[in-house]
Amino acid sequence: MEVMVYSENEKLFKELVTAAVQLNASKITSAVIGSKEDAEKAAKYTDKAFFVDSSQLGEYKPKEYAEALHSIVKASDPQVLLIGGTHKGNALAAILSVKLGEPSVTEVSELKVTEEGLIVLRSAFGGVAVAEVRVGRKLFTKVASPKIACVKPGFFTPAEESKNGEVEKINVDVKSSIEVLEVKKKEAGVGLEDADVVVVAGRGVRKKEDLSLIEELAKILGGVVGVTRPLSADLHWAPTWVGMSGIPIKPKLYVGIGVSGQIQHVAGIRNSKIIMVVNNDPKAPIFEHADYGVIGDLYQVVPKLIEMLKS
Repeated sequence: MEVMVYSENEKLFKELVTAAVQLNASKITSAVIGSKEDAEKAAKYTDKAFFVDSSQLGEYKPKEYAEALHSIVKASDPQVLLIGGTHKGNALAAILSVKLGEPSVTEVSELKVTEEGLIVLRSAFGGVAVAEVRVGRKLFTKVASPKIACVKPGFFTPAEESKNGEVEKINVDVKSSIEVLEVKKKEAGVGLEDADVVVVAGRGVRKKEDLSLIEELAKILGGVVGVTRPLSADLHWAPTWVGMSGIPIKPKLYVGIGVSGQIQHVAGIRNSKIIMVVNNDPKAPIFEHADYGVIGDLYQVVPKLIEMLKS
């Protein structure tokens, strides 16, 4: 079984390689839209790297990049195509799915191959549940087009260099219908998924203004602040949230403040090295997953923590 991997994000690309290995792929190939140097780098992780020179395509445009990826897939004919579940990756997967006439599934956190075919776990119902989904037809035999799965970042350990694969250039004739006038890069600090320390606010935090208390604790610990899904999706206190349906994290230290511990949140923090929580409900599910727990009112506990850390 050949598994092909593609992501514009280097770290996520390495995670996809690990996912392919766990699928017991007999051959792992990579699709690269970039330079020959990018392809040679990818070949250190896969048996063969197919690449389209991005200078032929210009700046990222979904339609043109999907055409290029389609050409690469047709050149190798894998049975499974793993795409990084970023905004760009999800868009390319949707277009490619139509071109290939095969289904694609997003929000994937786990994969396996059985007699039933490619089976994935993905978040469902806005992230409050996990669904097991069979992708495409029942019998997993040699087919004309691959099953497509968009894998969320953070669920697989990045692979190490272990190959000395071939590199093959694929020539494409893609005409762009869009002209990019300007690209402005987003200014951002350390992301939640890359931080060593993450302090997460849950529903126990009563007001948005009280996030300043959480921010002060995070600053002292040298970390970043995150929130749970209700604070982001329902109350709109932050653009995204920590959890399987938001951003999965695996910091050295996770501190949950007023977090109850719903299943989708726990699934997104389970790879944290140390989990420490503060909650006034001794029966809160989060305590079942914590290495250290404080039962108490966060408005009393957190200021004490800050005072102790400062001293």
